[in-house]
Amino acid sequence: MSGTQHRIDLNKEVVEIAEKAIEAFGLSYDKTAHSNLHDPLLRWCDFVLRYIPPAKRIIYKSDRFPVSVSDDAKIGLKRIEDLFTTGGDVNPYQSKTLTLFNDTSSKKEKKRTDGLWADWDIHHLHLPLNPADPMEKYSDRSGWVLFLRIYKNAVLFIDIKKHDSNVEPDLFSQQDLMRTFIRNWPEEAERHQMKGVMGLARNGPITDADVAKLRSNGINVPFEIDGKVYVPLGMGMTTAVTATRVSIFRDKIYRYASEIGEALLDDKKQFMQELQHLSIDKPDFQIMMFDDGGLGIHEKGSDKAWKFARMNPQVHNDLFCVFNNSLMPEWAGPVVISHWINNP
Repeated sequence: MSGTQHRIDLNKEVVEIAEKAIEAFGLSYDKTAHSNLHDPLLRWCDFVLRYIPPAKRIIYKSDRFPVSVSDDAKIGLKRIEDLFTTGGDVNPYQSKTLTLFNDTSSKKEKKRTDGLWADWDIHHLHLPLNPADPMEKYSDRSGWVLFLRIYKNAVLFIDIKKHDSNVEPDLFSQQDLMRTFIRNWPEEAERHQMKGVMGLARNGPITDADVAKLRSNGINVPFEIDGKVYVPLGMGMTTAVTATRVSIFRDKIYRYASEIGEALLDDKKQFMQELQHLSIDKPDFQIMMFDDGGLGIHEKGSDKAWKFARMNPQVHNDLFCVFNNSLMPEWAGPVVISHWINNP
């Protein structure tokens, strides 16, 4: 890709990096839906936002705990608790749709994302007796699943329910999950409250089955409890039945790339200043990945490279740091660069 003095388009490299990331993590990406959904970055962003980065987290439990579950599930729950408190990886206990089956480019609308997560920002983890095999991507599946909300340094355990449609119909659209969350963490729920809205106009109560049907058609419904109305905690679904927050996140990355393109040609910034000393006034820039999986910029003519930092203590929301951490999170970079090197 050639740069010009007027505009640098880095989107080609962004898409190429997303494609390599999809391959590296073995994500389903079939491109059978409408061409508007054939965007590797959209597929990659869905995975990035649903993935739970390993980190030490404080566990807070709702008033549903202790719950009555099988002895096997109790062992599975203890394992999940230990993983969260020690900073271990809980992703093998997620639904297999994290990488398989769900696909933003799928022809089947219901399979484009996790509706529970997209709507209410609630994850679920399996609670098997045996720990995940390090050689396998996922653990054994379980008859019990833990519903939870993830934060950077904390996790909220909402409830555990039996993974059996005969016992728990419409398991992933049960409004009781939201009621439990709001009841136990009202201050957190208040952040999503529609102030001034006294209630919803409707002919009758919305059932759990209604919630599932509306989600599958890309329709978002505010949640009402005790006279208070809340917007979808996860930002809800698009009309294409993908997660709204994923589209927003994807668009931000493209915007960051555009802003970086402008910065590269700014005579006041280090890139052009250093290149002008080398008598290069028509640089050919491209995004590159470094050996540790971090991103940066490479100029072909001079063979100079600038590595983007992960953090800038002096500048809040530094453009290059935000772009680096958004497109290629620290947990993902090493996996992607290793795959790229072995599959050029």
